[in-house]
Amino acid sequence: MVVVAALFGSGQAASADPVLRVSVTAARLAPGGLQVLLTGRYTCGPFSPGSDGVVDLTVTQDPGTTGFGYLFVTVCDGTAQVWSAPVDSIGGPFARGRAELTGSGYACDRATGVCAFTSFGPTLIRIR
Repeated sequence: MVVVAALFGSGQAASADPVLRVSVTAARLAPGGLQVLLTGRYTCGPFSPGSDGVVDLTVTQDPGTTGFGYLFVTVCDGTAQVWSAPVDSIGGPFARGRAELTGSGYACDRATGVCAFTSFGPTLIRIR
């Protein structure tokens, strides 16, 4: 295990390794079915102000519907943040019901260059 000590404005070393955790609480079908709006929470950091990142999101649904979207991580102070992101279909319309979500991404401290990474899924979600 690698332990990273990052300095913040107070001059104190960070007490924990930086994290990037993402959870999904809802998936809503947009009119026409070509987009799903995902919502959830993420926790990032703790990093210095102005730090950010991105998480790539992929939703797949049988038969053969796939969509891609991005969660732009904008607050990395170590507290839980609410997020929402559209996922656009590239293989026909989505339908209400079961789908799978996968994701991966990163967030980096702009002051120190320290990064946190995440990867998850496939996770079963229900599009409503």
